[in-house]
Amino acid sequence: MKNRKIRRMLSALMLVFPVGLQSQMPPQPGKLVINSDPTTGAVVTINGQQQPQRTNATFIVSPGTYQIKVVQGSQPAFTCIKDGKNSVPISPGQTVVLTCTPGGWK
Repeated sequence: MKNRKIRRMLSALMLVFPVGLQSQMPPQPGKLVINSDPTTGAVVTINGQQQPQRTNATFIVSPGTYQIKVVQGSQPAFTCIKDGKNSVPISPGQTVVLTCTPGGWK
């Protein structure tokens, strides 16, 4: 008799709280650290939007894939672009560090 009550209670709980229920918490953000070398102060564009912060900068971002562009000065000018196949995936809680140099990404 007790076993039946326990089984019914467990069955009812499983209906209310399914075993495979995912957490309702949003995913943890990631960090995107963008540096420029040999000098700092380069303009950063993320997904086509110019950012107010210049290199070296840390951006807190939602998990996802990002296209990054860094442009440093005019003399000597250099540009690093990560888009298309070279886009940057960020996982929850992950920190990705990119350094733009005159020779490209390091």
